[in-house]
Amino acid sequence: MTTMAEALRSFVEQATGGVTRKQIKDHIEGKFPGEWAPGTLTAHLYACAVNNPKAYIHHKWADRFLYRSEDGRFHRYSPQVHGVNTWAPSVESQSDEFETSDDASIEELVETSITLERDVETHLVRNLDSIEKGLRFVDRQVNIEVGRVDILAEDAAGRRVVIELKVGQAKDSAVGQIARYLGWYARQDGKRPRGMLIASEFPEAVRYATEAIPDLMLVQYKVLFAFNSVSIDE
Repeated sequence: MTTMAEALRSFVEQATGGVTRKQIKDHIEGKFPGEWAPGTLTAHLYACAVNNPKAYIHHKWADRFLYRSEDGRFHRYSPQVHGVNTWAPSVESQSDEFETSDDASIEELVETSITLERDVETHLVRNLDSIEKGLRFVDRQVNIEVGRVDILAEDAAGRRVVIELKVGQAKDSAVGQIARYLGWYARQDGKRPRGMLIASEFPEAVRYATEAIPDLMLVQYKVLFAFNSVSIDE
């Protein structure tokens, strides 16, 4: 009987340019209809990615054979192509409390992260003016040759603004990612766009990297919870 990992590995290996999550989902559902419970694919894409540091904690014994590029595509991991594995935490840094995590908990973690990012992005789209007066929404989740842009906007002067959202702490890779988008649009438009990197936290290293990129600003968000009592009779 074919396992999910085997089916996933076989499909990704034959795709030289990488495959999207949707392409993987369509292939698995088409070739193995009803074979696995909902969420199993999500758990495997999370746990089997060699460059997902959290997966080493939440799914300690998973076979790491995938590499997820910044544009969201999955590739068969190759140290020669993608670099040596620098994402695995040291043994001393792993907490015993995570050793019994199962696929269900991983799926819940992934879905929570995805939902939060989607909610924050939707809030931003509806309230761009709260970031900067005159900022106007143009489009979201825009696929370009070098990746997928979270949000495109225009400022009050009509200048293009590229917005990249990260749930949680921004990493060095996020700066490189938005710099790539800015460079691509600068070449396409014939003039430099502005950039905004939005996250809940910016380490000092990220702040230094940002200073080297003209017209890129950092925007910090905070998630606030409101609690309302609900009548039992309703």
